[in-house]
Amino acid sequence: MEKKKTQLIPSWRDFNPFIISHIFSFLPLHDQLFGPPYVCHAWLSATLDTLFHNSILDLTVIDELDDEIQRLRFTHLLRLAINKYHGWVSIYLPKKYMLGYFGMVYIAEKTPMISSVFMPCDVGLSALPVYISLPYWKTLRVFRARLKPNEGLNVISQLADYCKNIVELGVHGNMTEKEVSCIIQGFPWLRILDISESTLCHKALSMLLDGKLRWLRELNILHCSIVGDDGKDIIDPTSHNVSMKFNREMQEKASQLRSIKFLHCLGNC
Repeated sequence: MEKKKTQLIPSWRDFNPFIISHIFSFLPLHDQLFGPPYVCHAWLSATLDTLFHNSILDLTVIDELDDEIQRLRFTHLLRLAINKYHGWVSIYLPKKYMLGYFGMVYIAEKTPMISSVFMPCDVGLSALPVYISLPYWKTLRVFRARLKPNEGLNVISQLADYCKNIVELGVHGNMTEKEVSCIIQGFPWLRILDISESTLCHKALSMLLDGKLRWLRELNILHCSIVGDDGKDIIDPTSHNVSMKFNREMQEKASQLRSIKFLHCLGNC
């Protein structure tokens, strides 16, 4: 009788994995990392489902972890998940703690079908691990990142070389003629360009409004600092006449591109 009773009582590892995963989703992140995965293989699999089983690979979770031990535990589970799942289409990279070169290359090798990369990093965080990963993401269509001044051109040129299908590009940093020329030549199918909150060379802005990006439908330069050849801000209250003249020239250029939604602050100066 006792043997028969034990056979009737289901084991936790035999429960519906979707229900277990849903239950685990209510646990604090620390408990998800250091609790259920150590119980059995079924609970480890359910934890991976909770953390990683959707269309977005969200690595910003790393920013919520307090110490190195927790981050190492997360990356260990991430490595297991990468070998298990293949349906991610978007990846959100951490803001505070960028993964190393080998980690980023490993992720890129295992996720060749990623179509969107978002890198909302702090300005001081290096984008080089992402730079060396771009050749693996040839189907990329959306890329958004905040870049350090000395890395912008390298990342943009790497994108232009390997990710030919980019239609939405958001890069924020220092935009000179070189960066903008690379964008114009490297992304002929670009439809949305967001360089808001950047330092933008006045000649680079003029190049963007020349109509060479034939498929462009939205250009965002909101809250940009527009600088002249001397590196000083053209939109300067002390030189109101210069500002008005420049604004008028740029808006006249933009008015000729009727198909483009032009987001700017030029008229507020």
